[in-house]
Amino acid sequence: MNTIGFHGANGAYAEDAILELTSNHPSFANHSFTTEGFDTMAELLANVQRGTVRHGLIPIENSLSGTLHSVLELFAKQEPRLWVVGEYTCSESHYIMARGDVVTDLKDIMEIQSHPAILEQCQDFLDATLPEGYRAVLASNTATAAEQVANSDEFGIAALAGKRAATLHNLTILGQDSTPNNITRYWLISRHPVLQPDRHMSPKSSFALVMKNQTGALHRVCACFALRDINITKLESRPSSRNITSASPWEYTTYIDIEGAPGNEENVKRAVENLVEFTQKCIHLGSYPR
Repeated sequence: MNTIGFHGANGAYAEDAILELTSNHPSFANHSFTTEGFDTMAELLANVQRGTVRHGLIPIENSLSGTLHSVLELFAKQEPRLWVVGEYTCSESHYIMARGDVVTDLKDIMEIQSHPAILEQCQDFLDATLPEGYRAVLASNTATAAEQVANSDEFGIAALAGKRAATLHNLTILGQDSTPNNITRYWLISRHPVLQPDRHMSPKSSFALVMKNQTGALHRVCACFALRDINITKLESRPSSRNITSASPWEYTTYIDIEGAPGNEENVKRAVENLVEFTQKCIHLGSYPR
C-alpha cells in the first residue's frame, strides 16, 4: 500500500487533492493509496525524506493569493534533496461551517478560524458576509480549524474549510465563498527524481537560483532559455536569509519554472548547463509531468 502524506488533518484541502488525483488520473490507476496527515510542513518533508511515506503533496501557489513562499522556501532548502515528481491543480471552494446546535445563522458568528492563506483568499467574502467586528483566528490548517469548532460549545465561532471537513466533523454549512477561479497548484514530491518525464504529459522543470550580483545577470539567465525557444512559465525572486546584513547588498533566490525537461530534450539540457555558468547556486527542484 502506497502512502501519500500531506500537511493537516483529515479533511484538509491537500488530502482532498490527493483523493481527487489518485482516483481520476490514469497514472494512478490499478494502485491503492492511503493518506497520512502531519502537524507541520517540516514534519511532512522529514517523513518523505525518511521514506515513511512514499510521496507528499504540498501546495505551492494559489490563483488568488499567489505563491506560498514559506512552503516553497522550506522545500528548496531540504537536505538531503527532495524532488518534484508531479504537478496537480484543482479548484477549491471554501465554506463557513459551525455546530448546528450552537450557531444557526451567519449574523451570530463573531469568530472565524482557518489557515492564514485561506483567510487571505476569502477576505472580501468574509467582510461582506459576517457581522462587523468579527475576529479572524489563525489555525495551522483548515481541517484542524473545523475539528476545533466541532469540539467547542462556545457560541459564535465557526470555521472556514472544505465541504468534506464539514462532513467529517458533523458541522453545518452556513455559507460558501463563490469567488470564481480559485485554483491551487500542488507539487507531488518524492525522495527520487523523475529522470525522463513522459513528453506527452507536457513536462516542466523547476529551479532555485542564486544569481551573481552583477549587471545583466537576470538577462543572461533568461537568455539561456530564450535563445533556445524554451518557454519560462514562472519567474519570481525572494530575499534569501543566507547572508543578509543591514550593511551589505541583499541576496535573492530566484525561482524559475520552464517547459521541458533536461533528461528528455538536448536543448533544455544545454540551457541548464549554460545556466550554471551564470549563477552562484543552481538547485534543480525537479522535472515532472503536469
